Amino acid sequence: MIKAIIFDCFGVVFQDNFGPTYEYFGGDLNKDKDFIADIMHQASSGKIQNGPQQIADHLGVDLDEWSQVRANMDSAGYNHELLEFVKQLRKEYKVGLLSNIGPSGLSNYMDYSVLEEHFEDIVESAKIGFAKPEARAYEIAANRLGVRLDECIFIDDRQEYVDGATHVGMHAVLFEDVNQLKDKIRRTSS
Repeated sequence: MIKAIIFDCFGVVFQDNFGPTYEYFGGDLNKDKDFIADIMHQASSGKIQNGPQQIADHLGVDLDEWSQVRANMDSAGYNHELLEFVKQLRKEYKVGLLSNIGPSGLSNYMDYSVLEEHFEDIVESAKIGFAKPEARAYEIAANRLGVRLDECIFIDDRQEYVDGATHVGMHAVLFEDVNQLKDKIRRTSS
C-alpha cells in the first residue's frame, strides 16, 4: 500500500535554468554531460563546496557573471500546476521532497517557505551527505516520513534517479508532466 509520495525538486517542482545558462556561455550540455554530472554529484553529496565556481571556470567565465545571468534567466520558477496537485495528494499521502543540492541549499535558489508549505519533509542531499542515486538518500527520505521504501512513490525527471529509487524498492515515476504523473500515481497506488 502506498503511503508516501516523494518528489525531486529541480526539473519537477522547480524549473531550473542551469541548462539555458550553461548554453548561454557556450557550453555544450551533451558533450560536457559527464563533467556536469560529476560536479553536481560531488556538490550534492557535500564533497565539494565550490560547484558553481568549477562550472564557471570550465566555461571560462567569472562566477559573479555566471550567477547574475543565471538569476536573470526567465526559465526558472515553481511548477504551480504540480504544487496544486501536491496539495491534493497531502489529503491522502505523506508528501516529501528529496533534492540533490549543494551545501548552499535550496533556499539559495527559491523561497523556501513555499516548499515548507507543500512538503511535510525536505531532504537536501548535501546536508545528509548522500545524493541520488545513492541508496542511503532514498532510505533517509522514506525514514523521515515514517514509511518503508516499498510504501513510497518517487518522482524525478532523470531516469538514473528513478532507477536508483526502484533499485532500493521504491515505486518510481519518470516525470514528464502533471497529467502523466496523475495517471501514473493513480495506477501505481490502486
